Amino acid sequence: MIKKAASAHARLMASDLLHAIKHERTVQIMLAILIVSLLCWQMPYANIFLYPFKLFVTTIHEACHALVARLTGGNVQMISIAPDESGLTLTAGGIRPLISMAGYLGTAVFGGLLIWWGKRPHDARFILQSIGTVILALTVFYGGGGIFSFVSMLIIGAGILWVSRKASDTACHMFLLMLAVQTTLNSVLDIQTLFLVSVMGGQHSDAKNMEGMTGIPAIVWSLLWGIIALGILTYSLWASYRPQAKTPKGETAGPVLTGLNSETLAQDPLLLEQELDSSLAELKLHTGKAAPEGEKIKVKPKEEKKKK
Repeated sequence: MIKKAASAHARLMASDLLHAIKHERTVQIMLAILIVSLLCWQMPYANIFLYPFKLFVTTIHEACHALVARLTGGNVQMISIAPDESGLTLTAGGIRPLISMAGYLGTAVFGGLLIWWGKRPHDARFILQSIGTVILALTVFYGGGGIFSFVSMLIIGAGILWVSRKASDTACHMFLLMLAVQTTLNSVLDIQTLFLVSVMGGQHSDAKNMEGMTGIPAIVWSLLWGIIALGILTYSLWASYRPQAKTPKGETAGPVLTGLNSETLAQDPLLLEQELDSSLAELKLHTGKAAPEGEKIKVKPKEEKKKK
């Protein structure tokens, strides 16, 4: 039964994502940005335009380490960003396993939030202002990892703030979608790189830190983080842009029909059967109440003509 329900839910998510790709303009824009980004990586000198966004993702990765360190009672000593897109966060205290896991998983969660925020164009300016302000604050308080680190974080934070203040609402929304695509894409590709590093061994990484603390091989941690990251990003896209049930104005959908559409009912009867059965009595009750209310507002045609 669990296997059937999981299979039905997977089919539902795949159907909804396909629907979003066909009908949601925001999803189509993000897909176009993704394709252009992948093409730029294959073209000589073209990927230099994506370099600032890669440094942005590295900054988010290190910021997640710092955030979890503070939340678990630790202190942050320094955040460093290197020219090769790697980063380092020095912390003291806190819960070490959570701090080590926060980099890759935190970036995936942040990418999922950017996907969700992307469906709200009117809030794009405020979101960009918030992101830029946080990065500038991190630069001031923890950006002591060298000149390149300090300058790059300063430029990234100031650049995002500049866009949020000077660009139009449409441009702010497009820029937010660009950050969403680059964050989600690089979060997955960074875990792929982590997996290769774990296989070869000999290099310092968050997965190596977890191996030292738990005894579980680094390759297992990289695989686990990759699966979780893909799940977070897929669910974020589905939850943000899945088709919603549309109710005519002045009417309220029944308790079961809220959030469901005809495709859901047709494709996944097993998934919805229990909910439909448990709410049948309640639907009848609503129907019974609607009839007398409808009779009260009826106007006889003859009486209407006489009034005229």
